[in-house]
Amino acid sequence: MADGSTKRLFEIDAVKFFAIIFMICEHVYERFSAFDYSGTMPNTFYRNLIEFTGGPLAAPVFMFCMGLGMVYTRHDKPSDFIRRGIKLLITGYLLNFFRQTIPMLIASALGIETGFSLIGGLLNVDILPFAGMAFIAAGLMKRLRLSSYQMLILAVTLQAGGIWAAKLNISSVAAATLVGLLIPGGDHVAFPLTLWLVYPVSGMLFGERIKCISSRNDLYKKILLSSAIFFAAYSATLLFFGYDLRIFYALYEGSYYNQTLLHTLWILPLILIAVSCCFLILRVFAIKLPGKFMTYCSTNLTRIYITQWLLIGYGLGFYILLGFGPSASPVKLTLGALILMAAATGTVTVINAISGRKKRA
Repeated sequence: MADGSTKRLFEIDAVKFFAIIFMICEHVYERFSAFDYSGTMPNTFYRNLIEFTGGPLAAPVFMFCMGLGMVYTRHDKPSDFIRRGIKLLITGYLLNFFRQTIPMLIASALGIETGFSLIGGLLNVDILPFAGMAFIAAGLMKRLRLSSYQMLILAVTLQAGGIWAAKLNISSVAAATLVGLLIPGGDHVAFPLTLWLVYPVSGMLFGERIKCISSRNDLYKKILLSSAIFFAAYSATLLFFGYDLRIFYALYEGSYYNQTLLHTLWILPLILIAVSCCFLILRVFAIKLPGKFMTYCSTNLTRIYITQWLLIGYGLGFYILLGFGPSASPVKLTLGALILMAAATGTVTVINAISGRKKRA
């Protein structure tokens, strides 16, 4: 992430690094645990911790940082955004094919029932298809010469309309999932554009603000204080009116994925608090080994994301074939997530090294 035109914003690299860890812990929790996370609210410290960090502090952080990157990129023409969006969309579908379709076909050949829809798995709307749609949307909005504030108003309006569309009942899995690129569309849609566009657009506004200031230190202190006060007051108000705050991060009945303005107003200050803390507390590590590792992981985010899903997709198959069942042990699940993080990062490092040698040869 450029600062000016040469340096990176370390706080963005750092917050993305932690989001990668939280994301992997969440994915291991979803795929390998025995917890009924879709049928029951998180009811233990471990479940609340995993669903909270793997929810508001994972995907929304990636989306927010993606929007900030749209402001800093040199390839900022509408056509550049649309072209990149199409590439991300194709990459997302290719990942679906290799991480879900092929393992399901293998399982079917072995007589193993996966419980997943083959077409739903192929067309699954995860964060890469969303990122593709977000870039396409940003490119179209830039072509219309909308300001970032106008984009935000549009994103909030789309979110209101999108959550209303969640009431639509589309019986065809293929149709529901394709429509799910835009609006909630069934069991295989996590990040429809209308419900989640508000985060990258907010990142764009934040990026424009960062580019205009001379002292990030003063700005982040103000952001940290104001965001913490707003978050505390907003949470207290919601509790007073009887809201269960877990609905903003719980996987229960898709609550977290069905974003509303209530969700957004609770999650955005958390993102700003996280980014501010990363700058104010961790910037001393920016040029040291821990900071360099955070930056490396942030730079290779997409590759790590793809690799960890491929390892999960095929690893889960071997896990089942070897006779292992779902685990309810927080220690085992956390250890598994750390091993997966190390394996994914190590695999990406090897691939980068091989690619580097080929380019030099």
